[in-house]
Amino acid sequence: MLTALVFLAILMTAVLVHELAHYLAARSVGVSVRAFSVGMGPIVFKRHWRGTEWRLSLLPLGGYVDLPGMAASVDDEGRLQSPTEGMARLRLPQKAWVLSAGVIANYVLGTLLLASAVVLAPGFRELVSGAPVEVEGAQIVAVADGSRAAALGLLAGDRIVRLNTVHEPTPERMVAELAEADALTMVVQGEDGREREVTSAWPPAGLEPGERPLLGVQLAPVTVPSVGLGTALVESVDFGVRMFPEMVLAFVRGFGSALSGAPNEDVAGPVGMVTMVGQAAQVGIAPVLLLAALINFSLAVFNLLPIPGLDGGRLLLATVVSARGKPFRPGQEEAIHFAGIMAVLALIVLITVQELGGLLGG
Repeated sequence: MLTALVFLAILMTAVLVHELAHYLAARSVGVSVRAFSVGMGPIVFKRHWRGTEWRLSLLPLGGYVDLPGMAASVDDEGRLQSPTEGMARLRLPQKAWVLSAGVIANYVLGTLLLASAVVLAPGFRELVSGAPVEVEGAQIVAVADGSRAAALGLLAGDRIVRLNTVHEPTPERMVAELAEADALTMVVQGEDGREREVTSAWPPAGLEPGERPLLGVQLAPVTVPSVGLGTALVESVDFGVRMFPEMVLAFVRGFGSALSGAPNEDVAGPVGMVTMVGQAAQVGIAPVLLLAALINFSLAVFNLLPIPGLDGGRLLLATVVSARGKPFRPGQEEAIHFAGIMAVLALIVLITVQELGGLLGG
């Protein structure tokens, strides 16, 4: 239950920011907004403010803004008429600004969330920047009496800078190296900052068959250098740009897999996303922020796809109208968008059914 609530909070925050951006962009070019809804379906609460009806709707599965000039109207004789007000009177650059504002807002929110995750958990920097995270070498906090480490003169406070060919080894990497090494060469930095080289035969003599060679030191947990917010923001912006074509291809592959019935590893439906949120929440706030960032990036890319009914599809048809120099026949554009929305909803339902089938079958 808590996992579902966390997921809904992430999703509805993304939707709220998306629709609020459409609202502000429309107002910035002089288009009024008839209604702004958080949620879909039956209206639970509404209030009029600044010429807009603000709604809270029953189903927390999306949201919308109702802009004049987006659909045909009916005249006194019951005939459909092409819209002439609101969005219909805007030039293409202004329409593009209003239609793309939600995508831009989700991208910005995703960038901020991703940067926050990196600041809180610098280990995520490798995922975001693609560069290995630099960690400080293994820090010795205690040396066992009579151990090989004591015989080699290792002291609490020393830092192992290099172990054989492994530079700045983590505790896990040290364990693996000591288990496989046939000689020992270490570069050790003392508390005074000076480095010294320590060599030894390895593994130690006198081991019983199957006994694992031990150095005899207790190591401090790995520390990852902190990341400043400015650096995290720059790297997060770059991540969003680099991931754009990959996300587009992932959606195409995912939709293809859903239609063919093949295993789908590219696109997650509601069930998959709730599962991922639950796994992230068990680890901590940083993974949840990371996942929220990816959901916002995905929402931005998905809405930009040239599918009728989505922002990208509306932008495509607006471009076609501008190039033709005349609008579609009354009702024609609405029918195209309706067909696109139905197709998208059908795909979402199909992906959800496949996910549920995988869970029940697994």
